[in-house]
Parts: sequence; structure tokens; C-alpha cells
Amino acid sequence: MKIFISHKQEDAYTANKIAGELRALNVDYYLDLLDSSIEQSGRELTNHIRENLNNCTDIIVIMSEITKFSQWVPFEIGMAAQKDMPTATFLRADVSLPDFLEYWPRLKDPQDIRKYVEVKNKFGQEIYLEKAYDRGYYQRFDNGILDTHRFYDELKKQLK
Repeated sequence: MKIFISHKQEDAYTANKIAGELRALNVDYYLDLLDSSIEQSGRELTNHIRENLNNCTDIIVIMSEITKFSQWVPFEIGMAAQKDMPTATFLRADVSLPDFLEYWPRLKDPQDIRKYVEVKNKFGQEIYLEKAYDRGYYQRFDNGILDTHRFYDELKKQLK
């Protein structure tokens, strides 16, 4: 498991806290802090995000009141959704989510990060991972059935 932490730059403190929690749990992650040599928009940044997202198996999206001003967070969410990549939102304060994000599990504190990892590891032992080289990402199968929805259901039960 490798988790892509998506956030707006102003939420870097929260992103670093999540990264620290994942590090403590021995979970690999990518925190999208940009290399200063990469242009802030355009093809180079798009390719940078795509490459790093494709090297991850999951995405946690930090949602705050300023996320709605980001053009890149929705882009990352869209790329992850196309691949049915397990997705969760990490809510800062009392943020109301846009309708399209209501479906995914909502994490609110470090304990929820631990629950995410525990449930994901449980499902990781139950499912087969098949590398789809021609598509460049992992597909999750359980006897031929895409398993992401079952993962969401179980995680949501644990988060209540």
C-alpha cells in the first residue's frame, strides 16, 4: 500500500500530520510537495502528478474551506476515480463536502488514519492484486469482482 496525500498548499500542516501518522504505521506514502524545478501549471505539473499518483494504490484527500479554490486537488481526485483507486477524505474542522465526495469514507483524526490502514490491510490479505501493466495501475479483484466498494463499506462501519 502506498497512499497519495492530496492537499492544497495551505493545508500542508495537516498533510504533514497525516504523513507522520502513516510513517508511524510503516505505511509508504507520497506527499505532493512540488519540486521547485517543476512549473506550477501545465504539462510538466500534470505529468508529475500523474506519475506519482500512478505509483500509489490509495489516495487521501485533505478537505478544508480553501480546497474549493484548488484546481489540482479535483484533478487528482478525478484521476484516482478513473482507476477506482481507494479514496478517503480527511476533513478539517466543519467542512461541508461537495456532493461528489459524500460517497467516500470520511476521516477526521489520526485514529481514523489507523482504522483506514487496518481495514485496508485486512482487505489486502483477502484479495488478489493483479498488475495491469498495459494500464499502469493496480486493479483490485476478489474472484473477479472489484473490491473497492466492500472496502468502503467496512471502513465506514469502523469509522462510526
